[in-house]
Amino acid sequence: MSYPYYDDVTRAHTDLLNEGLIKQRTNQDAIEQDKGLLTARAAYYANQRDPSIGLLFKDSGNNYQKHSVDWHVRNTDGEGWDIATDDGTQALPLNGGPAGADPARIPDWRQPTAELAQISDDPDPEPPPDQTDIDDIYAYLEVLQAQQAQDTQLMLARDDANTQKILDTIDSIKTQVEESLQKALALIIHRKRDDAPVS
Repeated sequence: MSYPYYDDVTRAHTDLLNEGLIKQRTNQDAIEQDKGLLTARAAYYANQRDPSIGLLFKDSGNNYQKHSVDWHVRNTDGEGWDIATDDGTQALPLNGGPAGADPARIPDWRQPTAELAQISDDPDPEPPPDQTDIDDIYAYLEVLQAQQAQDTQLMLARDDANTQKILDTIDSIKTQVEESLQKALALIIHRKRDDAPVS
């Protein structure tokens, strides 16, 4: 029987490739570390579905942070599966069959963690902004500020022009009223003289 959570192994492999955490290597030790990371990530995923699935403690030979670079173990009966391999240049998933229950493995079972799997607490972390992007933003803000200052000056100039037009209109009306009053006064004075009794 093949590994029941092999889909978690292939998922982990795809995720790690996309994240650039495993890649083509020329150094065998680096390949072994990539296999260890693949094993840790796949164990973390599988453990979410089946809490009995975990990592195998190993602190000698090829190991990844004191864990086997290619084994998952079940803590109920010590069953184990070989789930990672490589082609000499890159860590790859392996759908290894069960090695058989072995109670001696149970004490070496270890809980998979997000830290070992190199999974961030933030499920969708924002990449740090590129300095070029920041410079572009500042430049754009400066352009906006200059445009706003220019628009404000135009608005003030337009307001000043409108105010002057209103004042000019008031002066014109005032002049017309004064002229009308002078004409009316002249007529009234003239009529008064015409109405005066002749002596």
